[in-house]
Amino acid sequence: MKEKKDSIETLFSQFENQWDTETPRLGHSDRFLKKLNAEPVQTKKKNWMPLSLAASLLLIAGIIGFYQLKDNQPTNQWQNASAQTKETHDYFASVVEKELTDLKSKQTPETEQIITDALTQMKVFEKDYQKIINELQKNGDTKQLLHAMILNFQTRISFLEEVIKKIEIINHQKNIENEKSI
Repeated sequence: MKEKKDSIETLFSQFENQWDTETPRLGHSDRFLKKLNAEPVQTKKKNWMPLSLAASLLLIAGIIGFYQLKDNQPTNQWQNASAQTKETHDYFASVVEKELTDLKSKQTPETEQIITDALTQMKVFEKDYQKIINELQKNGDTKQLLHAMILNFQTRISFLEEVIKKIEIINHQKNIENEKSI
């Protein structure tokens, strides 16, 4: 215990003339109490309130507009299609959307280029699909168009599954390399 006391005394003796011993000016406590009891000044946070409110309203309006636009679009595309064709589209579109979400969730710096290339290829598939939809609008439901639609979706799904497998291989190899370096 005495050793600790000696080390503390040694520490304080090293800083003996370096302590701040200045006393506040006369009336310091009065000025401090006056500031403490004064009315609170309006903070900058309140200046942002109207801007935040406007941004929120704009965001809500954008979301509503997006969903209204999205809801209006399929009714025009599917006016000549049968219920079976609509159901087929809805089913495969949801599977493709799930795969795309899964793909985007796996993005890392190492896989960014692969994902970018895959999304570019998906745009090509979408253009082909729009041609099928245009034919559907012109000619109505036919077995060939339904088959082409299903084939397009199956191609997209298998393509996305292959890309996801490649990304998982890349991530697995990265993990193995990280384990070796530890």
